[in-house]
Amino acid sequence: MFRIVLSISLCTAIASAAEGKLPPRPFQATFEPEAQSLGAGKSPKFYARRAQGLMLVKTAGSDLMFQSSPDLGESFTETMRVNHVPGEVSDHGENSPQLLTSPDESTLYAVWNARDPKSPEGSVVRFSRAASMRAAWSPAVTVNDDNKPVSHGFQTAAVAPDGTIYIGWLDGRDGRSTTEGATGGTTSIYMTKSTDGGRTWSKNVRVSTNVCPCCRLAWGFINGRVILAWRFVEKGDIRDIYSAVSEDKGDTWTAPAPVFKDGWKIKGCPHVGPAMVSMNGKLYITYFTEGANDPSIYLAVSADGGKTWGQRTKISAGTTDPTHPQITVNENRMAVVFQARDAKAKGGWGKMGVYYKEIRGDGSMSQLVRAGEGKSTPTYPSAVLGLSGRIFIGWTETVEGDSKAMLLRGRAAQ
Repeated sequence: MFRIVLSISLCTAIASAAEGKLPPRPFQATFEPEAQSLGAGKSPKFYARRAQGLMLVKTAGSDLMFQSSPDLGESFTETMRVNHVPGEVSDHGENSPQLLTSPDESTLYAVWNARDPKSPEGSVVRFSRAASMRAAWSPAVTVNDDNKPVSHGFQTAAVAPDGTIYIGWLDGRDGRSTTEGATGGTTSIYMTKSTDGGRTWSKNVRVSTNVCPCCRLAWGFINGRVILAWRFVEKGDIRDIYSAVSEDKGDTWTAPAPVFKDGWKIKGCPHVGPAMVSMNGKLYITYFTEGANDPSIYLAVSADGGKTWGQRTKISAGTTDPTHPQITVNENRMAVVFQARDAKAKGGWGKMGVYYKEIRGDGSMSQLVRAGEGKSTPTYPSAVLGLSGRIFIGWTETVEGDSKAMLLRGRAAQ
């Protein structure tokens, strides 16, 4: 009965089903029995090409490595180092690299955090590009423009429908801000953009201060607007998700506003940020909170381009310790992945696994399923959606200090 109620709630929020009509029937998403190891490394990020190729970056040691697969993950090419300065890549927690493409898939983009060669206490945000058919990565450029020996990290990049590349990050150039009662201090958000495929970058723009210092950001694009979301710090260590909107492609921003007033009070950064996509004219955000002492992952919807957010919907029901949600979209398919435990296994202390839920533009959805688990704890899952219902999920497993990048493939019924 609970699953039926949850489906109706989500369908109403997402598809605005006509009054009196039953919601679309649920469909199934199924996965391989076991994930495959992609070798030593961590933080695998994939891109599924329309021509059925699969692209991959992962961190191996302190380098960012690129591979491609012509057969949907059955085999991969030899690794190619992306960063031209050996050993500069910093990858920890949500501070991991990203792989993106231009809208026409002709160009690949990689973004990562690097140690500042001028100061061992600082870090910088780096960018490189390559032609997708003959990957040869360009010498990386630093996109933060202040040249200060401070932290620039937890970077998040996204490509808008018009091809503009946006990168935002947590930036220490302003020092620790003075939000009253903010344990450990707060930081600022700065961003830059490129309108020529990453050849040149705009002057850095500050979006907000009073930002939780180790939670990633999230970008969204809809109806010509640019939206940025992050974990804000209010008086008294309240750390809820806020967002801001830009009507001029990131040059100016509205004042931060809460996605939902969860009222989560925590003395320190929880290291878990939001994720955001758009589908069928609406904007969707997923995030984690322990407001009301109920650790949960929620999905919220905006029908007005990110200016306001509708009622949140809990999507982690049936799990315990859910965290690190990611969201992905491919045309009229949208999916959320996160790590969690089965609430019914071992009193809620069973093995951590990766959970998956897919939602479509017509309001139909898969049930929340435990997609897979590893030989050790899977951490920081991410996903991409391919053609014809294909699903690709990556995560990191660490055994006795050695990290492995993993790939799990699935299919959603058509």
